[in-house]
Amino acid sequence: MNMNTIMLSMMRFNRRAKRIVYSFLTCIIILNLLPVPTDLISVGMVTVLAAESPQKQESQDSRILWLVNPNNPLEATYRPERLVLLKGYAINAEARVAYLKMLEDMRAVGIEGLKLQSAYRAYRHQQAIFNEKIKSLVKMGHTEEGARTIAARSVAVPGASEHQLGLAVDVSIDGQLSVDFAETEAGVWIKNNSARYGYIVRYPKEKTAITRIMYEPWHLRYVGVPHAEFMRENNLCFEEYIDLVKNAGIILFWLGDGRYYKISYSSSYINKTSENVESYSISSIGASPSDGYIITELKRFLS
Repeated sequence: MNMNTIMLSMMRFNRRAKRIVYSFLTCIIILNLLPVPTDLISVGMVTVLAAESPQKQESQDSRILWLVNPNNPLEATYRPERLVLLKGYAINAEARVAYLKMLEDMRAVGIEGLKLQSAYRAYRHQQAIFNEKIKSLVKMGHTEEGARTIAARSVAVPGASEHQLGLAVDVSIDGQLSVDFAETEAGVWIKNNSARYGYIVRYPKEKTAITRIMYEPWHLRYVGVPHAEFMRENNLCFEEYIDLVKNAGIILFWLGDGRYYKISYSSSYINKTSENVESYSISSIGASPSDGYIITELKRFLS
């Protein structure tokens, strides 16, 4: 391979039209624009760079990329910081801003009536919901053990609920959380557009074997725009995306306006600084520091 170039898979972002349209293109980046890593890793549909060793810098863990599921549970005592109110529900402050913008844009195209059904839930609240589900299944004739297994497919076990993070919302049109929501005008719009605001449909129909949760078109999880867009474009659920970033080390994609996102994995709380970084965030991906961190940098090509 010519050492003066790096072949990267790119995505295009049309910000003027307020639509993010990603297309994977092969683009040559001249060596003096970016440092050349020692190797490239091809993962799935994208070509990504092997991880570099970033330098330390003070920052705050946003925790927006925490992966919570039965294999990565939260402690009963965990309560997120930066919770604010949204229509009577507590929610992460950043997620609230994104949700309100999404709601505003839905109304602008004539879609009304989206109802917020749930956001932050404490561990004990999730425990009560889970226990109630088990109770109802036992009344239907299931054994206690069988009822618990069945319940876990539709209700997150306590500690495995994203609602405890304050980053998940349940929405509906008629007040009912049903798969029928996917066929409504609002449900279709959300599926196609929520990533523009940093939200993903967390439990997709075709990914139940991975998420271990039934299809929930009403359950949205905030992860931030670049991550949500990448998952939507590549048909990845959250578990798959976290695995991809961890294994790849670095993912780069082009925004079409002289800027690009650099998403990288670090096993420790460290950051890399550069003069051409426009924005930076770091998020742990689990409650344990050993789970590692994902760093998101919006950068501009040097001229």
